[in-house]
Amino acid sequence: METLLELGAPVEGEAGTGFILRPGFFLPSMAFTRDEADAVLLGLRFVLARGDGELAKAADTALLKIADGMGDQAEARMLGNGLAVGPPATERRNELERIRRAMRDRRKLKIAYRTNGKTSNIRVVWPVALGFFDQFEMLAAWCERRDAFRNFRIDRIDGLTLLEESIPRARNCLLADYRKLERHANL
Repeated sequence: METLLELGAPVEGEAGTGFILRPGFFLPSMAFTRDEADAVLLGLRFVLARGDGELAKAADTALLKIADGMGDQAEARMLGNGLAVGPPATERRNELERIRRAMRDRRKLKIAYRTNGKTSNIRVVWPVALGFFDQFEMLAAWCERRDAFRNFRIDRIDGLTLLEESIPRARNCLLADYRKLERHANL
């Protein structure tokens, strides 16, 4: 019963009396095709290799939950699929974690950003999205200095501070505006 409640199941009742599962709740099937299992595992391996600490831990526990729900043969086939993800070109997990926290909490970031090998300049940005590319990660943000959206390579950020100041616009509105400018972005 505890597990059902944790999953959000609408359960009524109490121990010793009985329980009723209200209509409208179902558990999705965990029966993946081989290609679906490969896709899920590859995605989780990508997050394990390239995500920040919190995301990597979440990917690991998600993988354990998926594997736990499969039969031993299906689990062995999925885990032995031979698909791998390489490590990132640079190790920037701490920065990624702080950027994600700023996005989640709708807080501004102050960054020291280096363009084309020049010395860093200070920017206050409103983080909108994180992109993971072959050799680097990218922060899409509204830049107060430029009064426009800008993309910042994470490996060029020399310093990053999470500010107490909140972003004055809803993140979903910022994301919608960013999508209009960057139509090819898969957000």
